Amino acid sequence: MHRIQLTLPLSFVALAIWMGLTLSGRWLQPGSLPATLAASVADGIGLPWVLAALFALALLLASSRRRAAGLGMPAPARTVWLAWPPLLYALLMLLLAWAGGWPQPTILLVVACNTALVAISEELMFRAILLQGMMERLAIWPAVLISSLLFGMAHTVNGLSTGDFSGALWQAAAAAMQGIGYAAIRLRTRSAWPMVLVHGLWDFALVTAMLSTPSQGEVSVLPYAALLAVLPLCLYGAWLLRPSQRAALSCSATVV
Repeated sequence: MHRIQLTLPLSFVALAIWMGLTLSGRWLQPGSLPATLAASVADGIGLPWVLAALFALALLLASSRRRAAGLGMPAPARTVWLAWPPLLYALLMLLLAWAGGWPQPTILLVVACNTALVAISEELMFRAILLQGMMERLAIWPAVLISSLLFGMAHTVNGLSTGDFSGALWQAAAAAMQGIGYAAIRLRTRSAWPMVLVHGLWDFALVTAMLSTPSQGEVSVLPYAALLAVLPLCLYGAWLLRPSQRAALSCSATVV
C-alpha cells in the first residue's frame, strides 16, 4: 500500500484544508453568532471540530512516517517524567476555574467533548503533521517556532465566530507561546498524545472558568491573564529543547 510522505508543501496544503473544515461551522451550523467563544463550545457538539480531527487523523494514518510524526504511543516512564509539570499546571488551572462554582453537568459534558475534539484536532495538525513536515526541511528550533506562530495565527479566526477580534488576538499570542511548550514535549516524548491530554484539560479549565464567571467575560480574561498563564509552559518548552537535547533529537530523527 502506497503511503503519503509528510513533506513541507503537503503539510501546508493539509493546514489549508484543516482551516477550511474548522471554519465550516458558519455554513454547517447556520444561525446567529454566539456571544462568546465559551458559549460556542458549550452550544452542542461541534461538527467542524469532528471533521477537522478526522481529517488530521486520516492523513497521519496514511503517512509513511506516522510514528515519527507522533501518532504512536509514548513510553510511559518518559511521558510521566516530561508531561507531569504541564499536566499538574492544567489541573491547578481547573481547580482555580471551579473555585467559584461550575456549570451544569450537561454543559460540562458538552464542553468536555468539544475541548477533547479541539485538542485532538489541533495537536495532530500542528504538532504532528505541520511540525513533521517542517522538520523535513528545517532545524528543530525554526520548525518549533514557525509551527507555534502558525498555531497562534489560527486562533485569530475565533474573532470570526464571536466578533471579538481583540480577544482573538490575545488568545493567538497566548496560543503561540503555548505551542512552544506543546511542541517540545511532543518531540521529547515522540508522541502527540500526552499533549492531547494536557491541551484538552487546559481548554476545559479555561472554558469552564469563562462559563462560571459570565459577568467578567473573555475580553477581561485574555488580555490580563492569558500571557502570564502560559509563560511557564513556554519557558518549560525552551528548557526541554536546550542544546544537548536538540542534538539527541536530531540524531534520533535521522534514524526513525
